[in-house]
Amino acid sequence: MERVTARDTGPNPANGAPLDQSGGIVGLLRNRSFRYLWIAGSLSGTIRWLETLAIAVFVLEETNSAFMVALSLFFRMFPMFLFGAFTGVIADRINRKTLMVGGMLILAINSAVMGILAITDVIEIWHVILGVFISGTIWSTEFPVRRTMMGEVAGMNRVGLAMGLDSATVNATRLVGPVMGGVLFEFLDLQGVYFVGMVFYLLAWLIAMTVDYTPTKLASTGVGFFRTMKGGLSYIRSRRAVVGVLVVTIMVNIWGFPYTSMVPVIGKEVLNLNPILIGVLVSSEGLGALIAALFIATRGKLLQYTRIYIYGSFLFLTAILLFSLSPWFGLSVVLVFVGGAGIAGFATMQSTLIMMSAPPELRSRVMGVLAVSVGTGPIGILHLGALASWLGASTAVTIIGIEGLIALVIVAVIWPELRRPTDIRPPPNEATQASENM
Repeated sequence: MERVTARDTGPNPANGAPLDQSGGIVGLLRNRSFRYLWIAGSLSGTIRWLETLAIAVFVLEETNSAFMVALSLFFRMFPMFLFGAFTGVIADRINRKTLMVGGMLILAINSAVMGILAITDVIEIWHVILGVFISGTIWSTEFPVRRTMMGEVAGMNRVGLAMGLDSATVNATRLVGPVMGGVLFEFLDLQGVYFVGMVFYLLAWLIAMTVDYTPTKLASTGVGFFRTMKGGLSYIRSRRAVVGVLVVTIMVNIWGFPYTSMVPVIGKEVLNLNPILIGVLVSSEGLGALIAALFIATRGKLLQYTRIYIYGSFLFLTAILLFSLSPWFGLSVVLVFVGGAGIAGFATMQSTLIMMSAPPELRSRVMGVLAVSVGTGPIGILHLGALASWLGASTAVTIIGIEGLIALVIVAVIWPELRRPTDIRPPPNEATQASENM
């Protein structure tokens, strides 16, 4: 195995203290390695959302099928479920920088090939689906590779701030990406979207190449691949609050995030919007999430992390339900904006809680399990797509909103740790035992 020499020492924030303990966001961005990881993620994240919007509109125009739109999102997310746990183990054995740099290059090549197919007018739906699956396979490394690197470079005393900034940035890309996607698709068609994506991915690749992240060899434990994976799962089972966080992740990804595949459908069929206004509607979620994530990053307190997580999830699902009932563009924008604020609470704390819960030697594996939990979203996408084909997009989103809220209430009752002040950090003796049991 390999492990980075990272700033993983120093005290965690004191109970109840703000996240900002070491110079705030400006202090983090003065760290060259952190800054470059952040920029690379910003560039690739922008293109991810840009392509998602453009591909959804393209598939809808070509097939006139809400189910096919949902299926395109399914194949973007399914690789995370398939490969998340494996990439977590691999990231503990291979230099994470190598995995990240290689992934950025593959994304650039994928966009270039898809752009060539589009500009030569031979692109078909199955080409798009295959390209989405390849992108999703690379994105399955996001949690155990880039985000884990960011947390280690920042240090565990600032991981909440680091994840808050990254979440705010991801949501800024959700704001910018769909608008760019709508404009590019309107004026340059699908090939313009893909070629712009190629350029952004190449820039992210070049920046990732310059990140100073030097791993040092650990003594070989002689433990096999699957036994290594089992060690991470055993540690997770020993922590009730961690299990609760992962279950909420599954609930929100099954009944929450799939609704994004129906926003372009509802925008076109119910609100009668053009691609640019559909992009504005989708982007309002990113704006709400950006504002809320920055507030949480600078004002959040350690013992409130679990509460921010669970109540942000409730706010997100409630906004989804109300959005599905809205007949007006203005109200829809407001509701999607509020939903974005809920996403910020969920997404900021999701990585923070999982990363803080695990000792360094298990971190990538535990983050890999988080990736698998996120990857359960395709189950919800198929469920939503089937409902939309049967009952229409708006009614389908109404149903999943109700189902999700019921499921979340049940989870909140079973795991009361998520509703009360909770310190999720592992006691020192647990970290030691986890290391010995690998």
